[in-house]
Amino acid sequence: MAEQISIPFSWDDLCDIIHYAEWKVQEVDEAGCDLEHPNIRNVLKRLEYIKSRMTYNPTDKVQEMIAESLPYEKAAKDFYNSQE
Repeated sequence: MAEQISIPFSWDDLCDIIHYAEWKVQEVDEAGCDLEHPNIRNVLKRLEYIKSRMTYNPTDKVQEMIAESLPYEKAAKDFYNSQE
C-alpha cells in the first residue's frame, strides 16, 4: 500500500468528492469506456467506507481508525458485501 497522508476535509467536502467520483465513474461506465485510472474504484470504496465510519463514530475515533489503517481491505470488503 502506498504511503498515506492526512488531508483535512470537512464532512461536506468528503460527500462532494464521493458524489463527483461516483458520477464520473458511472459516466465512464455508461459510455462503455475504460477508466484512465482504474484504481479510482478502490479509492472511492475507501472514501465511502471512511464516510460510513464517520457517521457512527466521533471524529477522534475515526482519525484513530484511519491512522491505524484498520485492516482496511477486509473491513471494506465486509462492509460493501453487507450492502449488496
